[in-house]
Amino acid sequence: MARWGLRWKSLLVLVLAGIVASIIAVIMGWFVVSEGRQYSATTYAQSYTELNYQKVLTPMTRELALAQRFANLGSLKAWFQSPGDAELKARALEDTRSFKTAFEDEAIFFVSDKSFEYHYYDSQLPVDGTPRYYMDDSLDVNRWYRLTREQEEPYNINVDLSEYLNKTKIWINVVVRENGEFLGIAGTGFGLGDFIESFATSPQPGVEPFVVNATTGTIEAHANSDLVSVAGIGGSGDGASIFDLVEEADAKAALRKAVDTAKQSDQVETLKLRMRGEDYVLSMRYMPELNWLITTSVNLDEVRLLNTDLIMGVGVVFALLLMIVLVFFGFAVDRLVLQPLRQLQQSAKAISQGSYEVRLPVKYDDEIGDLSRTFNHMAHQVESHTQELEYRVKERTQELEQSHERIKEANRQIGASIDYASLIQRAILPDRQMQQLLGDHHSVMWRPRDIVGGDFYVFHTNDQGCLLGIVDCAGHGVPGALMTMLMRAAIDKAINELGIDDPAKLLYAIDQTVRSMLHEDSSSHDVATNADVGLVYIPKTGDMLRFSGAKIALYASDGESVEKYASSKRALGDRKQGEFENRDLPLAGWTFYMTTDGYLDQAGGEKRFGFGNKRFEKLLVENAQRPLAEQSTRFAQVLDDYMGDLPQRDDITLLSFRFEHVQDDWSA
Repeated sequence: MARWGLRWKSLLVLVLAGIVASIIAVIMGWFVVSEGRQYSATTYAQSYTELNYQKVLTPMTRELALAQRFANLGSLKAWFQSPGDAELKARALEDTRSFKTAFEDEAIFFVSDKSFEYHYYDSQLPVDGTPRYYMDDSLDVNRWYRLTREQEEPYNINVDLSEYLNKTKIWINVVVRENGEFLGIAGTGFGLGDFIESFATSPQPGVEPFVVNATTGTIEAHANSDLVSVAGIGGSGDGASIFDLVEEADAKAALRKAVDTAKQSDQVETLKLRMRGEDYVLSMRYMPELNWLITTSVNLDEVRLLNTDLIMGVGVVFALLLMIVLVFFGFAVDRLVLQPLRQLQQSAKAISQGSYEVRLPVKYDDEIGDLSRTFNHMAHQVESHTQELEYRVKERTQELEQSHERIKEANRQIGASIDYASLIQRAILPDRQMQQLLGDHHSVMWRPRDIVGGDFYVFHTNDQGCLLGIVDCAGHGVPGALMTMLMRAAIDKAINELGIDDPAKLLYAIDQTVRSMLHEDSSSHDVATNADVGLVYIPKTGDMLRFSGAKIALYASDGESVEKYASSKRALGDRKQGEFENRDLPLAGWTFYMTTDGYLDQAGGEKRFGFGNKRFEKLLVENAQRPLAEQSTRFAQVLDDYMGDLPQRDDITLLSFRFEHVQDDWSA
């Protein structure tokens, strides 16, 4: 089953490949044919438009030139100026007879603006000086004359039905002027039927040449008379516009753009669009002498410029031949390749199941035979490498297990050490003393970033008062915790020497002690060993406190406003020694706060900015009147909400205290 399955699968793949290749070939052939048909239609439309342009230009230019020469005759102008002079009339009529035979239809006309006599002569009407009718400006039928008299152009050309003459012609109206004075109109006309027959005859199905007025878009010559406008210069414009043949708004916009481009160019302008629900290629060439667009439309569905049936037949035959070749190729592949591969596949399966002692038979001295020998060599190599790899994996696994146990033991010891360090650090915090002496008049929020941290707070008392303070050592984790030990020793040393009633002096003394401990001349330039400190001394008598700080400010709020008492801008142990001074402040009516920068710098919110001073000061005002224990809980909750899922950035310490009357509160 596997043998036949592989055979038919391969044959199926080849057949599918042939079908796909045939489909691709047909699609590409159809695309080439379509593009070739469109290219041929475009080229044909451009060439035919250029040919018609020359066919129209040559006779029209000739008729216009003759009409202009006739209108500039001196005898005609003289008679127009003096219509009652018989001698001038005779001269003008004689010249008219000479010009009449030169025109295409031997048609000639003129109108004098003084006599309003309309003269028309052709092959059936000899030049006898008799006017056909008199121009009446009040009649709408003579509106063409009034408009021509008012225009500034030297001539105009239009298709018009003369009601007096009962003739539809292409009329060339040339204005007769002398020194800027309007004297009348002269010109010629030739039959529209002959023009349409010679120009608008379709050379083959799907190709339609026609003429469009470049200003109005009306069709002035077309094989379909229903589309032709028969209005003169003053007519109502019966007939279709070229824009009426296009239904879609985008196509109309493209057509208008092409018309504007053609009017500014002396080349053929071509575009593809849908007219009357079918695809067309439209070419147009502007004739400025007549203000006409010589146009050719090619219907892509009807025109036959390429023999597409022959091309498609060749494509189908090619696809069938390709399918036949692929089928024979499939059988050859099965016979010469697939059958030997099935034999190799069975042996390879045995090797894949771990039977490395199996060797493939070498039956052919060709590529299949080389493949069999390569499989035998591979089986031997795999067997050897597998045994070696198993030994190495076992050895390496033992080493990793031993390393894992050592790492677990080291991690346990480190964790135990850090837990013990946390116990030691908490032991130096004066929570019990503060609770005994201050009670509900204080609260502390202390959050190291890690198990141990670089923040701590201090509390010392004597008979005269107490000292409160917070310290933010550089670093966090174990290095920060070690710095707290050093800073605690420096603070205790300074208090033993100076007492607690002068925070500024204490800061100076602590700064000197830290510098001497850390050898300021060397190590302080390599690592951060500074610390931010804020100290407050509260005497037992009186209603004042004394504050001094090194980069830790003191905040005070009465529930309506908040005051910030700035500290020195330099930390203890900084490269340049800071200047510290005391500030005495009233106690009554205020709740006081000191915080390390871990609270203010904690990132959070939608934009992940730091908590910031403004948000902190607003929080103080909102909670200043609450009990201090409740405030501490509130501050922690607000910070947690602001942080969201972001990690804590630094160690955080926030100390709050409030006394109305120090002596009474302490005694209580």
